[in-house]
Amino acid sequence: MNLANIDLKLLVVFDAMMAEGSVNRAAEKLGMSQPALSNALNRLRLLLNDRLFLRTADGMRPTPRALEIAGPIQAAMRQIEEALEPTVFEPNDPDWTFNLAVSDHASVVMLPLLIEHVARVAPQVALKIQSRPNEELPALLDNSEIDLAVGVIPNLPRRFKHIALFEDKYLCMMRQGHPLAGQPITLDEFLAAEQLAVKPGMSDVSRADRFLAEAGLKRRVATTVHQFLAAPAIVSRSDLIVMVFEKMVPIFDPSRFYFCPVPVPNMRVFATAVWSDVHTDVPAHKWLRRQLALVARQLAEETGAEGLALSAAS
Repeated sequence: MNLANIDLKLLVVFDAMMAEGSVNRAAEKLGMSQPALSNALNRLRLLLNDRLFLRTADGMRPTPRALEIAGPIQAAMRQIEEALEPTVFEPNDPDWTFNLAVSDHASVVMLPLLIEHVARVAPQVALKIQSRPNEELPALLDNSEIDLAVGVIPNLPRRFKHIALFEDKYLCMMRQGHPLAGQPITLDEFLAAEQLAVKPGMSDVSRADRFLAEAGLKRRVATTVHQFLAAPAIVSRSDLIVMVFEKMVPIFDPSRFYFCPVPVPNMRVFATAVWSDVHTDVPAHKWLRRQLALVARQLAEETGAEGLALSAAS
């Protein structure tokens, strides 16, 4: 039988008739008139080539064919109802797991606060965190392999939505005892110094170097690494300097490292949370974005930074 020929409403009528055993009660249950329900029942009889219900002294008795198909139709109707019912998100439901792609930068600055916050307000919710380069994020978001991406993520296609989380700026970091340590460095000193570049993505140029290029400048990159965690150990055993983010400074040992401003203006970035537009109105996703907004506000308060446009989280 071609399902395209079956009006779903006919199966709703059949299901009500099986439950009520009466045309009058089934019509009342469905908010239909008795003639309309009888007409629908006759259409279904023609389609299935069976009388389905026989009038008896005790009401409408289902035929063997009706009894045969009643269970599968009832199960199918319940599945359809569940599929069309709006999803209700309950943070205390242990089945909820969110998959996030979080940059190294955001993992240090914001992730500890987020994990602490979720553990307090929704301890049953699980977070699965992974690190992925920006180049992979569009496909991961489109395929719903991740719920959100968090980090400095520029130039995403317009089909993705985002909220601002926090602002950060570059600082120079070098070992204590470095020839340039102890006072702010000049632009000439900065450009002449041998530097360590951290380039976590697959692009040929790091984000910091793109900023410098926009200012018409180019530094001396002696070594490039893809893992941020390698930078402190390398810098502590060399005269290389590296650019790090200001909000990451608390994780470093101040007795080992010296920090000073980068002598180039506008070396600032904005971290965002990005998601696929298809998830914008999903209750669970809306809840997660609200939690990120709350954590971003907490981060701004703790670091004395001005809050960003967090109202878009809802």
